[in-house]
Amino acid sequence: MKTHNLLLLSVLLAGTAACSNAPAGPEGAKGAYARGLAALDKGLAGEARIELLNAIKAAPEDGRIRVAQARTYLMMGDGVAAQAELDRARTLRVPAADTHHLMAHALLLQNRPQDAVDEAAKAPPAHAAYAARIRGRALMVLGNNAEAGAAFDKAVAAGEKDSAVWADVARFRRATGNVAGAIGAADRAVQLNPKNVEALSLRGEITRSQYGLAAAIAWFDRALEVDPEHVPTLVERAATLGDLGRMSEMLAETRKIQTIAPNHPVAWYLQSMLAARARKFELARTLYQRTNGSLDDKPAGMLLASAIDFETGNAEQAIQRLQKLVGAQPDNARARRLLAASQWKLGDAAGTISTLRPLAERPDADAYVLTLMGQALEKQGNRDAAARYLARAAEPQNRSSTALISAQVDDAALGALRTRAAAAPGDAQLQIQLIRVLLGRGLGSEALQRARTLQAGNPGVPDAHMLVGDARGILGDHRGAADEYRKAGNLAFNEPVAMRLIEALRNSGDNAGAARVLQLFLQQNPQNVPGQILAANAYMQSGQWDGAIGVYERLRKRIGDRDATLLNNLAWAYSEKGDYGRAVPLAQKAWELDRKNPATADTYGWLLYKSGKDKAQGLALLEQAARGAPSDAQIRDHLAAARRG
Repeated sequence: MKTHNLLLLSVLLAGTAACSNAPAGPEGAKGAYARGLAALDKGLAGEARIELLNAIKAAPEDGRIRVAQARTYLMMGDGVAAQAELDRARTLRVPAADTHHLMAHALLLQNRPQDAVDEAAKAPPAHAAYAARIRGRALMVLGNNAEAGAAFDKAVAAGEKDSAVWADVARFRRATGNVAGAIGAADRAVQLNPKNVEALSLRGEITRSQYGLAAAIAWFDRALEVDPEHVPTLVERAATLGDLGRMSEMLAETRKIQTIAPNHPVAWYLQSMLAARARKFELARTLYQRTNGSLDDKPAGMLLASAIDFETGNAEQAIQRLQKLVGAQPDNARARRLLAASQWKLGDAAGTISTLRPLAERPDADAYVLTLMGQALEKQGNRDAAARYLARAAEPQNRSSTALISAQVDDAALGALRTRAAAAPGDAQLQIQLIRVLLGRGLGSEALQRARTLQAGNPGVPDAHMLVGDARGILGDHRGAADEYRKAGNLAFNEPVAMRLIEALRNSGDNAGAARVLQLFLQQNPQNVPGQILAANAYMQSGQWDGAIGVYERLRKRIGDRDATLLNNLAWAYSEKGDYGRAVPLAQKAWELDRKNPATADTYGWLLYKSGKDKAQGLALLEQAARGAPSDAQIRDHLAAARRG
C-alpha cells in the first residue's frame, strides 16, 4: 500500500513551531541531527522528521541533514519530498554516489519504476543491497518477475543480515505465490530487526492470509507499538477490522489515518465501503469521490464504485468498469456476479449468460447465479437449458467443488494447451491452467499426475496442493483430498481452502472434523458469507432452527432482502418452529424475487398449504415446482400430500 504525500496541516505547523524554538547554530543542529538519526534507527519517522526540521533550521547548508530527512520521507512513503531533499543535498555537494540508492527509492514511490531501475544501476557497491532491493521492487511493478528475482538474490548476497532486504524478498515471494518462502523471509526480517515496522506489518498481512483476520491484528499492533503513526499499518489494520465486522473500530482507525494523512484514499474508501454496507449509497458515492480517482484502476475501488453505480441506477457505468475488471481478473466471482446483474438490469440476456457461464458451470454455483442464468436462457427462448439451471438452483447447496459440470475447452484447444505446457514446463501458471482444464474435463488421472509434478516443484505454493486435492477428490479419494487441503491450509487458510477442506471431510464421513474446521474458519473470519451459510446449513440439517434463524437473520441484516435462497431457508426454519406469521411472508418474498425457481415455489406453496392460509394457491405453486424439478423427492412428497389433502 502506497502512502500519499499529504500531511495534516497541524502536524506541519507543529513542525514549524518546533523549528522556530530550535537552538540556532552548529551546536543546535548537531543535537537535533543526532536525535533525528536516533529516531530513524527506532523507526519513528514522525519524531525524526521534527528533529531534522530543527536541524535544518539551525544549519540549512548541511547536506548530511538533508539526506537524513530524505530517509525520513522515504520511511513515510513520500517520494516527492524525499527527492526534493536529495536534490538539495546534491546542490550542497553531497556526492551523487551517496544518494543513488535513495533517489531510486524516491522515484519508485512516485510510480516511476523504470527511472528507479536506471537510478539504482548507478549505485556503488557500498549501497548494493539497498539498490538491488529497490531495483527488484521496481522490476516487479514493471511485470518482470524473472529479473526481479535475480535482483533480490543480489540484494540477499550483499545484505544477508539486512532486515529491509528480507522484507522485500518476502513481498516478492508472496506476490509470486511462494507463500512458504514469504513466511520464512518475513520471519527472518523480524528476527534481524524486531523494530522493523514494515516487516512487522508485512508479517501481519501474511498471517491474515495464513491463519485468518483475527490472528493478523496482533502483528499490526506490534508494528504500531513501534510507530503509532505508520499509515500503511494503520490502513491494513483498519481494513482487517472492517472484514472482521468491527465497524466502529474500523471507523475510528480511518479517522486516525486522516489526522496524519487527511486525503489518504484508502481511509475514504473504507468509509465509503462502510456506508455502502449500511445501504447509504449516496453517502458512499460522496465518500468514494474523495479518493480523487486514485483507486479507480484498483480492483477493490472498481468493485466498490461499480456497486454504488448499480445501486444508484447507473448500471451502464457499472458495466464499463466491471467489464474492464473481469477482463483483468476473470476469476473474480464478485465482479462477475455484479456485472451479470448489471447486464440483466439493462435487458442484456446474452451478456448475462456469457458473464455468468464460468460461475454457473461450477458445481458449487449458488442459487442466485443458477437462477439468473436460467432466467437469461429462458428470455432467449432456450427453455430446456433454462430448466436445467433452475432445477440445479432448487437442489441443496452441497455440490462438489472439485469437479465441474461441463468443460469450456474443446479437444483442439486442450491439445494446443498441452503442447504449450510441454514446451514450457517451468511456467507454473501455464501448468495450473492446464490442470484446471483437465479437472473441468473430468480427466482426473492426468490432472493428478501433472498436479503432483507441480506440487513437487512448488511446495510453498498453496494452489499446488489445492490442485492435487481437487484431482484426488474427482477420483473419489476424499480423505486424500482432505490431506492435500490441509497442506494448503497450513500456508493459506483462506476461503477456497477452508471450503474445500470442509467438503472433503464431509465426503469422507468426517462430519465432526468438518465442523471443527468450519468453527476455526469462522473464528478467524466471522463475517465470511460462505462460511456463515455453511454454518446455517449445518443448523438446518440438524434441526437446530434457532441457530439457523440467528445466522440467517444476521446475514439478512447485512445484505438486505435481496437473496431469495437466504429468505427461502429462513422461512423454512421459522415454519419448523411453527411461526407461520414470520415464515409465510418471507417465503412469499423469496418467491417474488425468484418466481422461476422450483425451490421458492415449493417452500411458499407448502407453507401456504400447511398453514391453511391458501391451500389452492399452495397446490398451484407445488405443481409449478414439480414441473421445474421433476426429480426432486421432497417437492414430489409435498405435492402428493397437498393433492391428498
